Amino acid sequence: MLKTIVDRAVELSGTDAGSIFYYRNGRFELGETTGLNEEVIVGYQKLDIGAGQTGLGEATGKREPLQLPDVLERPSNPLRDAAMAAGFRAALIVPLLSGDGPLGALVLQRRRPGDFPRSVVRLMQSFKSFADQSAIALENARLFEEIAQKSRELEVASQHKSRFVANMSHELRTPLAAILGYAELMQEGFYEPQGPKSTDALGRIRSNGKHLLGLIITVLDIAKIESGQFTLDMAEYAVESVVETVRAATESLAQNKKLALKTEVTKSMPAGLGDEQRLTQVLLNLVGNAIKFTDVGEVRVSATAANNHFAITVADTGPGIPEEHRMRIFDQFHQVDNSNTKAKGGTGLGLAIAREIVEMHGGRIWVTSRLGKGSTFRMELPIRAEFRKRP
Repeated sequence: MLKTIVDRAVELSGTDAGSIFYYRNGRFELGETTGLNEEVIVGYQKLDIGAGQTGLGEATGKREPLQLPDVLERPSNPLRDAAMAAGFRAALIVPLLSGDGPLGALVLQRRRPGDFPRSVVRLMQSFKSFADQSAIALENARLFEEIAQKSRELEVASQHKSRFVANMSHELRTPLAAILGYAELMQEGFYEPQGPKSTDALGRIRSNGKHLLGLIITVLDIAKIESGQFTLDMAEYAVESVVETVRAATESLAQNKKLALKTEVTKSMPAGLGDEQRLTQVLLNLVGNAIKFTDVGEVRVSATAANNHFAITVADTGPGIPEEHRMRIFDQFHQVDNSNTKAKGGTGLGLAIAREIVEMHGGRIWVTSRLGKGSTFRMELPIRAEFRKRP
């Protein structure tokens, strides 16, 4: 845009050369040019041009075009001296302004001294679109540059944050694992017999410690995802085994709430290729959530295979999910904002990790729901998945 404006301005004014100078932090810097050779351009780029004592500063200060019939008559300054050395004697300077102040200036230069024709001056004064379009382009360039710089700063900060979280999670896991180990040994009477109250207290320590360990591992997974270190261990697995492992791990939770936990797996399912541990993590999260938010009825897990894909669903008879939350429920830290959700607890990270794992397998995960009728989470996974690294 700016190069086209300079070219057109030189053509219409009949001058020998033209330049756009950017105004940044009280200084002028050379931008786009027409009619200047490489040596002159390099010379202009090396100049330290302040706003004072130059035609650029005078024109932008007065907010109107400035005509310089003979630069020889102007006080010496770096830009004036460089222009004379390049053989230019006359200049017409058009300020490029925004509502917030100067953005730069369009400079038209001529080798012979003398006044510019009134038609050219009037053209530059009346042909306001030059200045307007230049100002818009300069403002856009400035904004894009600021956005790019902020993006670079945010990216660096995000990398530092992810590394910090990952390192801190590792540091927290080490002492916590030791606490859980000693609590288990004490509860089992390894050091000395424990009374009922001590045994009960140690059981609570272990239970809460395991919950805290799970939270730390979840945060660590998020940090790995954000830093690009989250990977899959691809190997052959059986969907039946994944479903059975999850059923065995969550059956007692369902029994405690008097819920029916049912599983339906199609017979003779083909062997899958993927990360069995991570897929088990996904299904465990879905079934655990279904049990947690369902107070009456059942949770049903089903798995089938068709068209080179596994289809796995987790359906419950819980309260359902409001429509405005269904698209965002897989976002990090997003939770349905109601009293039931707050009472059940959670970090809002489990489903975000689940989506990441499924998509890294080349699959997809989504939810359908009716308020008061329950929710159904659905996964579609390639039977022979290929690891897809997060972009």
